[in-house]
Amino acid sequence: MITSYKKAKEDVLNCYNEFLQVANQVHGIKDDRSLQSLATQAEKIKEDKFCLMIAGEAKSGKSTFINAYLGVEILPMDVRQCTSSVVEIRYGKEFVLHATFADGREQECRGNESIKEFLAANAALDDEYRDIPITTINNEIIVKYKEKKISEEIIRDLIKGVERENIHRLPQDEYEKRIRTYIRMKQPSWMDVVVKIDIQYPFEDKEMRGVRIIDSPGVNAAGKVGDITATYIESADAIMFLRPITGVAIEAESFKEFLESKSVDRNKNAMFLILTRAAAESDETIDRAYEEFVKMFGVQKMDSRHGIVKEQIIPVDSKAELYHNLFLNMSTEEIKGRMKTLNAEKRAEPFLKAAWFDADGEKDAFLRELKKYSNFDVIDQSLNRFGRKAQFLALSEFLGRVLKMYAKIAANLREEIENYKLKAKNPAKLAVKVEETKAALTDIENKMNETVDNIAAKYAGSKTNGIIAKTAEKVMNAYLEEIECIEGEGDSSLDKLEKISYCQVDKFVEFEDDLQKKVVAECNEALVALSDKNSIEFVTLEPDFSKEVVDEIKTSMRDEAKETESYTEGVTFKKTRYRSVFSQHKFYHLVKNSILERMDGIKQQAVKDLRSFVQHTVIAYTKELARNADAKRDELTRIKKEKRTADEIAVILKGLNELLAAINPKETFVKELKGGIDGNV
Repeated sequence: MITSYKKAKEDVLNCYNEFLQVANQVHGIKDDRSLQSLATQAEKIKEDKFCLMIAGEAKSGKSTFINAYLGVEILPMDVRQCTSSVVEIRYGKEFVLHATFADGREQECRGNESIKEFLAANAALDDEYRDIPITTINNEIIVKYKEKKISEEIIRDLIKGVERENIHRLPQDEYEKRIRTYIRMKQPSWMDVVVKIDIQYPFEDKEMRGVRIIDSPGVNAAGKVGDITATYIESADAIMFLRPITGVAIEAESFKEFLESKSVDRNKNAMFLILTRAAAESDETIDRAYEEFVKMFGVQKMDSRHGIVKEQIIPVDSKAELYHNLFLNMSTEEIKGRMKTLNAEKRAEPFLKAAWFDADGEKDAFLRELKKYSNFDVIDQSLNRFGRKAQFLALSEFLGRVLKMYAKIAANLREEIENYKLKAKNPAKLAVKVEETKAALTDIENKMNETVDNIAAKYAGSKTNGIIAKTAEKVMNAYLEEIECIEGEGDSSLDKLEKISYCQVDKFVEFEDDLQKKVVAECNEALVALSDKNSIEFVTLEPDFSKEVVDEIKTSMRDEAKETESYTEGVTFKKTRYRSVFSQHKFYHLVKNSILERMDGIKQQAVKDLRSFVQHTVIAYTKELARNADAKRDELTRIKKEKRTADEIAVILKGLNELLAAINPKETFVKELKGGIDGNV
């Protein structure tokens, strides 16, 4: 599937195997912590886990696309799917489905027929309700409130919130009536709503075994997703948003809203807009629609976020890819027979007939034509370029560590060669060198302790002088300046405050992550490269600031946001009276102040985490140098004590020199491979 990444991964693992052949010949290397860390990292590369999120509006063809992408029909395409659950598809030894219901019940289905029946029964859209946003209603009302009484205010808020999702243009009273009827009919059986579906499938294609597909509930017309979907979005390696290339208003805002939504805005991975059903359209129509989408989303900017680039907007046809997969293992005669049947049953799409005609009945040419219509190869290329970035970076980092190990082994070999030469010529001088090395290592340790103190003071210094405190204050001040520009009147002000605050939480997380990396980099440069990065426990800031927290703040502040105003009654005999009224201005500032308190707490927690991290980091590096010093002393002592004849030493020296000579071309190849991977990223 993802050929360029596959080739890069194979080359990297081959380099690692060659490295192991060298390492296995080096005395004492087996216990080296760096070697153990490399082995762990190599296993992760072999596992090759990749999470692809599929999102999109209702009727955008997600099921057909997923089946075409996977090369096998897993999701039923002959039912109107409208599940409220996230569907996760991954490799397993057998075809099995695990479902979780809203009340926590679980159900398991095995085999093709059983799974199809379950999906048809639990993920199919009733014709009676196909014109209303079932997914939104299930998640926001049915599952959320369960058997609790749902107030009229909540229902009215929902109806107002889904006004834009009346895609069939029903009369407003009819649209509202269907929503209310659905809520009334569905609420008693809330426990039967499926909230999670996990499907495992025994893919024959080994390249698919590391891929995890997340099929999200439909994105609504305002580009919004549920909280569960948002969680998956943030952890995805790539996101594909599907929508038909034509047949819907091209000026629709759903993808634009999705692209700018809080959940996607916080996701740092690749985003793709997949325009489906392209084979049914003329080249002129496709080009025109494609260019319109590029103009709308490829140059979009909002706050600090940029829209997706042109290469991430891809027109495809899932049916063409399904036909390609179907005909791939057929003979030419079998294809002819199937085409005759499809024509006779009037089920052959125009593009299929055109591809068969243009190929002049020749199988390979026919498959090429279908691939041209499907355009799925472009998806693979784009995933390589954008979605696989994290994996390519991991390969590059791995090769960098291999190079460091080669350099370490080469340096040790050269020193071991010199020590054996010294032993052969003058054993007494070797004893002197042992003592000199001990003294030099002690001196390095003493100097290192000074450097450790300097790094600790530089980053984790007093309340206002250290880099940590200064940077935290800078990040907080930038946030304060941004929210000061908000007027504070109307619902839009609160929405803007929320979005800026969610982004600010991410900035604190990034600030913590960035400084942790800088501390480690400075220790690497000033002290010694750490053999096992896992010995340092990187801290991940987990701020208590979510949609639920903000909603709770707004709820608690609403009663306090009332002000007393006077009014006059009567005409002849006027009387001044007083009443309590809701003040939007006061409400905004109360919410703002509460959020500011939380932000300050998050900032303080980040500073505390980082100061603790610095202390643990310098301790880890001190221990690392001590281990290196002990290993060097042990090596010298071993050579000093060995009873070797001149002939034996000559044989040892010959073997060490040959091993050292073999390292150079291997190092060169690893550097070239790393350079190519870095260029790809």
